[in-house]
Amino acid sequence: MDNVLHLHPDIDVLPSHFPIPGMGFLAVNAFVINAAEPVLVDTGMGMESEDFMNALKSVIALKDLKCVWLTHDDMEHTGSLQEVLEKAPKARLAANSLAVLRMSTAWSIPMDRVYWLNPGDSIHVGDRNLMAVRPPLFDNPTTIAIYDDNSEAFFSADCFGAIIPRKAGNVDDLTKQELIQGMTSWASGDSPWVHKIEPNLFKKSLDDIRNLDPKIILSAHLPPAFGKTEEFLESLTALPSSTPFVAPGQNELKKMMA
Repeated sequence: MDNVLHLHPDIDVLPSHFPIPGMGFLAVNAFVINAAEPVLVDTGMGMESEDFMNALKSVIALKDLKCVWLTHDDMEHTGSLQEVLEKAPKARLAANSLAVLRMSTAWSIPMDRVYWLNPGDSIHVGDRNLMAVRPPLFDNPTTIAIYDDNSEAFFSADCFGAIIPRKAGNVDDLTKQELIQGMTSWASGDSPWVHKIEPNLFKKSLDDIRNLDPKIILSAHLPPAFGKTEEFLESLTALPSSTPFVAPGQNELKKMMA
């Protein structure tokens, strides 16, 4: 893991970068919202669980954590979920019901601590409302991103992610070309259905985020971005007609192994 980033009086980032051979890095972020009732957004990768827990405890006492908001149940978002719930006895799990059902096939989730969410639902956490939002791009049907009406931050799950050429603490550490190319490659691979959608229909779906007008974009798979919402939305507009991403195959694996 990388060092904790104190991004905003209300937000701490627990960042990491996962290397993708031959392509660069994929940021893997979790977040702590320092609300009156503190919230953890996602729980990192299982391979870094010990480091993740240490990073989390450096920014909040686990006894004070009130909520774990799971954007979806992919493995790089759930790595320390079970341990967090065990060590943070006051925390409830806010997640889509299908995500809870699927995770229940692997371990016993304390159902008396679960809060089921659908897009459009909100949770009040003392000094702000956190609204569940279906982002315009997603790779998992259980995805519920967050709009925080206090910090005006959009925690966008996988949406706005990018494969980047080097580790970065902020999107301004990347060139515009690197950012657009990385975002397009990631979106095409992570949400391949986007190439089957009518371009104008997809463009219209972007207005849901444009209308929220978040001041900060906090993707699970991108360095933090301030004041980039319109730029990011414009870059996604051409996505349905872009060249589909093709994942490396066995021949590429043989070359890497050699």
